[in-house]
Amino acid sequence: MIEIKKLHKSFKKLQVLKGIDLTINDGEVVGIIGASGSGKSTLLRCIDYLERPNSGRIHFDDVDFDVKKATKNDVTYMKSHTTMVFQQFNLFKQKTALENVMEGLVVVQKKSKEEARKIAEEYLEKVGLSDRAGHYPSQLSGGQQQRVAIARALALDPKVILFDEPTSALDPEMIQEVLKVIRDVAKSGKTMVIVSHEMNFIYDICDKVIFLEDGKVLQEGAPSDVLINTDNERIKQFVSKVNFVERYVNQYSI
Repeated sequence: MIEIKKLHKSFKKLQVLKGIDLTINDGEVVGIIGASGSGKSTLLRCIDYLERPNSGRIHFDDVDFDVKKATKNDVTYMKSHTTMVFQQFNLFKQKTALENVMEGLVVVQKKSKEEARKIAEEYLEKVGLSDRAGHYPSQLSGGQQQRVAIARALALDPKVILFDEPTSALDPEMIQEVLKVIRDVAKSGKTMVIVSHEMNFIYDICDKVIFLEDGKVLQEGAPSDVLINTDNERIKQFVSKVNFVERYVNQYSI
């Protein structure tokens, strides 16, 4: 379980996160939504310690620390038990799909190449890309590249996977193949935090939804409470402007 308390993050004079409180339970799928610039991606990057928060407290399993006083061991723990799936895939262009998945296993986890290859092959199969193991990123579609990125994240066996707009760089016809893989990961019981503008997907897959506005949590709750039954006018306005299927609203308003 991850508990985040009073998390703040600024870039020079720009305050991006303004006292975020968030609990992520084991096996939970948490969706983070909100308008562009609300702090969603920054929050993920602070959890993964790609960005160092300015203040606040983080409790992750048996590790508990004030982010101002975080030790090298604290940061290493966060980095080694979380992993990010990025918008732009972030694959090594000069490495094959198989080699991309192997990279972290060999370099970070110090596994032998033989063991890393076996694990990488297993996870490429899980995302339906066994037949693309020898292909380079330039030979793969956007959807296939993102599935390689997901296989790479899964292969590291992190406690938490963070998805930062995993479909935003994809053509519409590629989106569903990636969302299917993420659904399958969720069914496996993996703890996940997902930033996405795919509201129907967030509604279907998440146990809990967080709405961020101007670096603060405006509402937190079950998907139906946040996306359908909310009394908050700002959230109602947001939902009215995104592609959220009307049948859900009709179903819950009867």
